[in-house]
Amino acid sequence: YIAKYGSPGQQEKSLPDMTAGRKIGAIAMTEPGAGSDLQGVRTNAKKDGEDWVLNGSKVFITNGWMADVVIVVAITNTQAKSAAHGISLFLVEEGMPGFKKGRKLDKIGLKAQDTAELFFDDVRLPASALLGQENKGFVYLMQELPQERLIIADMAIAS
Repeated sequence: YIAKYGSPGQQEKSLPDMTAGRKIGAIAMTEPGAGSDLQGVRTNAKKDGEDWVLNGSKVFITNGWMADVVIVVAITNTQAKSAAHGISLFLVEEGMPGFKKGRKLDKIGLKAQDTAELFFDDVRLPASALLGQENKGFVYLMQELPQERLIIADMAIAS
């Protein structure tokens, strides 16, 4: 997502360390009560001057516990003609005030890969944390998720 939709500044800040294994990334979509229904997302980001203020929670986030940078799916336009037209993606970094990692969740397989809860309580994000264009997050997710799902299927078959 960062390589395809990120600004040059976002790419320069994150990608070298991520590709070298010095930073771990995660994508936070799934929510309590909404599951993986992206149009049921309740996590929201509201404009406050030039900044965004992020509130909500995510669950079952792969690499959530170890992540240094998390791509967070959030509602940014509650007045959009559909929820899909009001979703944006944000880069949230570990250590930002209000960003908390919950417990690591137990699971049956893939034990080396952590799965966690994430919480966002008035996380103030600079305008530069918006990944891609405002309200285009659903489009980005629909473009990338089929490839991600194919990789998961390949892993299952290979094991």
